[in-house]
Amino acid sequence: MIPVFETALVEDGRIRLRERHLTRLGASGGSPAQVAELDRLLTEVCAQADQPFVVRIDIADTGLEVVTRPPRPTTPVALPIKRIYDPTVELRHIKIADRSWVDVIEAEFDGAEVLLVSEDGLVGETTRASIIVRLANGRLVVPRLAGILQGVTRGWALDETGADEADVHLDDLHVAQGAAVLTAGRGVIPIASVGDHVIARDAVFDELQTVWRALP
Repeated sequence: MIPVFETALVEDGRIRLRERHLTRLGASGGSPAQVAELDRLLTEVCAQADQPFVVRIDIADTGLEVVTRPPRPTTPVALPIKRIYDPTVELRHIKIADRSWVDVIEAEFDGAEVLLVSEDGLVGETTRASIIVRLANGRLVVPRLAGILQGVTRGWALDETGADEADVHLDDLHVAQGAAVLTAGRGVIPIASVGDHVIARDAVFDELQTVWRALP
């Protein structure tokens, strides 16, 4: 299989949306034995959690490897733009372990999370997360699953909110009622700005973050 990885916030002895992580590994080519081993490791790291941390588990044919780090801040994010998004790259649907391309992009912006956009302004995802947008007309949308990761929190947010999958362009973000990133390590975090454009803060995403934090 292509080496992949799963990341999640471990907090209060639990991992939110745990079954979705296991399901995604199976859909990404993980064997039943690898899924079972991931499940066992998740139980093991949850038992060690006296303080919140983010766990990354790399899965390959040679075995599974666990790495932990402190959680990232949950403050609203300012996203610089990189016009590198290609919706035709289907391999991006899988959480591939080799993320060196992310390091290269973020190094251009002093390590900041970056919004990936196509040359013609089609919005994909950030270097670390999926996004959700409340358009100017009030409609909730997430970018179509084309050349972007099948995010665990993205899938949950679609089910929780009834949002639509649709094309999202930079012009849509500039006039949106609000937007947020969706990530297993932070939850639902408002987007404060995209490039030079300030994004309005919508209470719907604060409420969605409250729901995410209460997940078992």
